[in-house]
Amino acid sequence: MLRTENLFRLTWPIYVQQMTQSFVLLADFYFFSRLSDLVAATIGQLLPIVWVGTFVIPVFAGTGVAVASQFMGAGQEKRVVPTYQTNLALTVSMGLFFAVIMRVFAGEIGRWMGMTAAENAVGQAYLAAFAGYFFFMGILVGYNAILSSRGLTHWLMYSSFVVASLNVILAGTFVLVFHLGVKGIATASVISLAIATGLSAYLVHGRLGIRFKLKGAGKEMISVLSPLLRIGFANALEPFSYSVQQTILSTLIVALGVNAMAANNYASRPQVFQIIFSVSLALAAQILMGHWTGAKRFDDVDRLYWKAIRRSMLVAGIYAAVLWFFSDQVLSFFTHDPAIKELGRRLLLIAVFYEPARAVNIITGNALKTVGDARFPVVISVIFIWGIVPVVLWIDHRWHLSLVGFWLAFAVDEIIRAGINLWRWRTGRWKSMGIVHHLPVPVFGGGEV
Repeated sequence: MLRTENLFRLTWPIYVQQMTQSFVLLADFYFFSRLSDLVAATIGQLLPIVWVGTFVIPVFAGTGVAVASQFMGAGQEKRVVPTYQTNLALTVSMGLFFAVIMRVFAGEIGRWMGMTAAENAVGQAYLAAFAGYFFFMGILVGYNAILSSRGLTHWLMYSSFVVASLNVILAGTFVLVFHLGVKGIATASVISLAIATGLSAYLVHGRLGIRFKLKGAGKEMISVLSPLLRIGFANALEPFSYSVQQTILSTLIVALGVNAMAANNYASRPQVFQIIFSVSLALAAQILMGHWTGAKRFDDVDRLYWKAIRRSMLVAGIYAAVLWFFSDQVLSFFTHDPAIKELGRRLLLIAVFYEPARAVNIITGNALKTVGDARFPVVISVIFIWGIVPVVLWIDHRWHLSLVGFWLAFAVDEIIRAGINLWRWRTGRWKSMGIVHHLPVPVFGGGEV
């Protein structure tokens, strides 16, 4: 059963959890910057490679939340646990795949991006040590999807406190005491995530009492595989495309030099705290929308969507403006180089104009996928994500685009896409695209009716 239908009660634990994870990322970059601007800049430009896994796997796992929630809302409880099992099997397989790929090509990725020998050595050390992170992530997000679908977001928040504290302590110890450098920071992330995985598995099986069965599980899992794959791969295609796009653009930023690389990353990191508000609101709304769509409570879904849009845009605009106003203090956390700080300040000003649009895209994209209209936001995102690459490449070739020019292109992308997504929701077509109403009701052990 769903723990609560109160959006705030579902959102704030997710927000605290996401804030905690973002604080860990910020702390990691603090340690990277203490090693050198070159180290921080190099790792920052490799992040799009890491995002291919850290974005795609959790987004795919979120499909399990949407599908299981609709089954629960429609009263089809027999499909719920098979959905959990199938979702977990898929995310674990994806995590293992990314881990192997990252480990095998750790020494080549930086070279493919045009990094110098020194930069590539830093990248190789980081990626090789970080590879195991994806395996544990595949398990973790599969279990966390189970807890989220039940509305138990506060349990996820508690576990994130433990893991974040451990991550920061380990990273500090490995860097400041044992002088393990980049490898130490990456290893701290892997260890802390492994512990988080064990904790989430305990909460699902030990506290929630959910039991996976092996006998006869194949038929039940196959019965729910279709919506998971249909929506899951559509969901995953967007972050995958975004990560690949960012990797391509990162190669262009690498060519601009260390100062541009550093400014790009130092300006981007503080923005994470604003982005996670929209993400947290979207994830909380996903839980309610899934249940309500399954129960055909479409008016409630629509009201919830507009409430989330208003709140996310307001927070995004205010936070981005404050971040720009105090940009000198914010950037001083990472560097004291005046050239890097000045460039970062200009980037944060651009963010003031496009962050509200990004909030709209986060909320709407997640909402449409949750209610079953997964194809539209993915197609639009992929078109814009890949469409902007040749535009940027052409402008860069013709006028030698600066880092500010890159950010202006991103702003135009977000704003136009936000308008299209808002239009799609207003059409109301999503009301006829629910998952459970297009599937036969199962009678496990005796076929389907």
